[in-house]
Amino acid sequence: MKLLKIMIKLNVFIVTILTIPFTVYAEIEPELLRSSAVVVKHPEFKSAKLKSFSWAADHADISAGLKKPDFSISALIDEAIQHAIKQKSYPFLNDIKGSLLIQYHVSLASELNDTALTLKYGLSPGLRANSLSAKEHERGTLVVDIIEPELNKVVWRGAVEVFTGVENTQQGRQKRLNKLLLELFSGIPNFKSAE
Repeated sequence: MKLLKIMIKLNVFIVTILTIPFTVYAEIEPELLRSSAVVVKHPEFKSAKLKSFSWAADHADISAGLKKPDFSISALIDEAIQHAIKQKSYPFLNDIKGSLLIQYHVSLASELNDTALTLKYGLSPGLRANSLSAKEHERGTLVVDIIEPELNKVVWRGAVEVFTGVENTQQGRQKRLNKLLLELFSGIPNFKSAE
């Protein structure tokens, strides 16, 4: 009887040990955290003009498939863009005078596929699913434009594509977006070195 109790306790302990690593790895498959990004900048994009940033009028274009009642994707993206710009030491101002303007579009692949992205924005990040679990998640693309108001022209455009629905919490989504936007803006020089 005593041996049976010890075996049951040992069995419960072993089962617990074996299920913990499985649970951790089963939550987010590494492939689902992959992203693909592309940046295009025009000759008019001069680092000497980089003094501050502001939102363009109607800066957020969110596709219907990403409008969710339980969270605001535009609030998450706004925060991530402002975070990335501030990490580069640029002020993000409410006053658009003298600032470069930022606007963005975000959509699902079912609403705007790679061909449509290329035709509309001149680029496509081209993320591909290599596993069954990745094929079960829809791809989403964020296109960010920096506009030179004097030229009234997009002078920098970056796009990042990810598998959607990977994070289940607001904090997880924000953390991932912050990381993605820091990577997307990595080629923009820091404010001190832009002078």
